Amino acid sequence: MKRLLLPLLAALALPTAVNAETWYLLGKGNSGTDFTIPTESKEECEEQGQRFLKGKNWEGDSSFTRAWICIKGK
Repeated sequence: MKRLLLPLLAALALPTAVNAETWYLLGKGNSGTDFTIPTESKEECEEQGQRFLKGKNWEGDSSFTRAWICIKGK
């Protein structure tokens, strides 16, 4: 009976972990720099995208054009 209890509990907990969504922030600058950052939610992805556009905390010339998009992962 104890052998079945642990796998049963794991099976019940697993669907919540499998359904977790990942959003990817894809960014591009006009200098040819591309990047992908995984985020845990659409809101976090959009927040980080806006932060990327503002260019705060960047050193040097930050006047280049930036673009970003959020893509939902599988």
